[in-house]
Amino acid sequence: MGRIEKDAQGWCYRQPDGTITARFDTIAEKRVLAHTGSRFYQRVFAVLVIVGAVYLSLIFWLR
Repeated sequence: MGRIEKDAQGWCYRQPDGTITARFDTIAEKRVLAHTGSRFYQRVFAVLVIVGAVYLSLIFWLR
């Protein structure tokens, strides 16, 4: 069973004996953003969402 690997020209399917039997031009490399937000800003965001939800519920409830 062959495998998909990257060479100098792009992605290819290489057989166990080393011959390349297919080339894939449409495979794009995807990167992962490894940033995790700080705890402080996550809490600020959660508080603002809760305050907004309470505000909207009060507007519709008191109407």
